[in-house]
Amino acid sequence: MGRSRFARATDAGIGRIEAASSLDGPGYAVETAMARPAQIAGSPAEGVANALHGTGYGHPVHPMLVTIPLGTWTLAFALDLLATLGIRRRGTERTAELALKVGSAGAVAAAATGLADWQHTNGRDRRVGMAHALVNSTALALNLASIALRGQGRLREGRLASAAGWACMFVGGYLGGHMVYRRRIGVDQADRSLEPRDFRPVLPVAELEENRPRRVEIWDEDQRQGVGIVLVRHKGRVHAMGARCSHRGGPLDQGWVLNGALVCPWHGSGYDLETGWPVSGPSTCPQPRYEVRLRAGMVEIRREQEPGEDVVTAAGLAQAPSDSQPDARRDGRRGTSPGRKADEVLFEHHQLIRRLFETIRDTPAHDPQRRDLLRVLASELEIHEHVEDHIFYPAVHPVSEDVPIAHSEHRQLSDLLAMTLKLNTASPEFDEHLRALHVAMDHHATSEERSMFQEAQRLGEDRLRELGRALEAMLEEQRTSRARRTFRDLKIRLLEGL
Repeated sequence: MGRSRFARATDAGIGRIEAASSLDGPGYAVETAMARPAQIAGSPAEGVANALHGTGYGHPVHPMLVTIPLGTWTLAFALDLLATLGIRRRGTERTAELALKVGSAGAVAAAATGLADWQHTNGRDRRVGMAHALVNSTALALNLASIALRGQGRLREGRLASAAGWACMFVGGYLGGHMVYRRRIGVDQADRSLEPRDFRPVLPVAELEENRPRRVEIWDEDQRQGVGIVLVRHKGRVHAMGARCSHRGGPLDQGWVLNGALVCPWHGSGYDLETGWPVSGPSTCPQPRYEVRLRAGMVEIRREQEPGEDVVTAAGLAQAPSDSQPDARRDGRRGTSPGRKADEVLFEHHQLIRRLFETIRDTPAHDPQRRDLLRVLASELEIHEHVEDHIFYPAVHPVSEDVPIAHSEHRQLSDLLAMTLKLNTASPEFDEHLRALHVAMDHHATSEERSMFQEAQRLGEDRLRELGRALEAMLEEQRTSRARRTFRDLKIRLLEGL
């Protein structure tokens, strides 16, 4: 039996929304508008964001709150329908109005949590999320109008408004269900294989560097696939957790260690190295954990049992050989001929930023120049994000699937930079944050050099040189324009706390 007409129609409609790239610009503008005040506020804003996500609760808050308007607005709709049919009871109208008020309050709370989660989506997911928010906002507006009309004694118009709001809520719920069940937004993305069921050697201890995540893989015979595990040596101890971030599947082995947590490079979720629980959002789900022991110079790991899992040992099971993933190497190149290509211009800027990190690192902690260098770094990172977002990413989007992830990485760099700017440059905390920012930037730059720059070659040399000229012109304009310099300096001072 084929799909129904309804299914075909809804799939076609949602497909058009997912393909509407014109929504990307407004979407990123909204995200930036949300991010700037939070970056200036610092830790208090992070606490609010974690509460909105549900970090620490083990469950997203948004799906719990949406039940309030779903239930109460449906109750109001049902009571209005019965009253319209002549089936009335004493207090029906007051109950319906109260249900609308409670539902509207719940809708505002649900919208706040949904917006917090939405800002960490990209591409098709972000576009559907915008439509979801718009439809639900319309439902809220109609129900608020219904409350006002009822208060004026215009009961018939009030019932019509709330009925229209209920219909919008239905559409919004359908879009929300699509995001969860089709697009897997908010669903645990970690690999929860039960392997290895007994201790298995995976890597020589000597190959683990302090605070440098390292990926290894073991084979799951039942699932017929490899399972990624990330090892981290921190303060002399070795920790192990699943390498696939439970939030959106990001590569934790490419992340960094900050304040005793492993941070995902995609959206900034931080997982406690000891427990695997998220300590910073947007993630709400803990990572799979592995027991670790050291034997004969080797790191051996065993999967920790989770609640509800069958306790199974490795007795009688064949042990598959462990493997480790070799370190990746950069293959970006810098051109020297006139009319450089876009990737060559950006690679040169990557190198400039890398040198700035090294200079700050090598500058004595109490040297006042360290703060000045940090401001230069902040300015160059801001410029780099601007030119990529406005010239390079729109051009390579048709040939590279990495653009949404690159946008997310820009957000992580911006958040880390905001935290670093607030710190005393002579403090140990500053060194730790600077190191994390350096790792995040190098991950972002290296990913572009290894993947996006290679994919960009499909645009052709002429187009790449045209983009290169545009990038160089914008870089020059960003650095020489007095207005732009003043605006950047003001933002940096605000992030520093003046």
